Amino acid sequence: MAIGNRGRAGVPEFPRETFGEDSVVTRVRRGLAEAGLDCECRETADAILERIGKDGDRATRDAALGDARKMRDAILIVSALLGELDELTVDEPDKSVFYELAALFGDLSDFAARGAESALRAAGPRSSAH
Repeated sequence: MAIGNRGRAGVPEFPRETFGEDSVVTRVRRGLAEAGLDCECRETADAILERIGKDGDRATRDAALGDARKMRDAILIVSALLGELDELTVDEPDKSVFYELAALFGDLSDFAARGAESALRAAGPRSSAH
């Protein structure tokens, strides 16, 4: 009855990304700076790297937003399953139903946490101006 999580089938697993790691573009820029290039091609290289960096950021935000939407959809499904709670009484003979309810609430928590992580990935690192 419970929607899977924690490695159960059917639930997307999302890598946890850290914003402290340098991007490939940042590392290439650093390498170019350390190489001490002194030519007109440096401006062209910087412009290309800037465009690549923006495209990569956009792709990351797009994927993160998609992940957040998946988590929202999973939350809606679990919420619909929790609607069965209204049909239960304290005299329910099958006590395993209560364990299933507990698992559904756990799923909600997990999906909400993953959705929050995805939203933060979509936002990107906070700038010092905020």
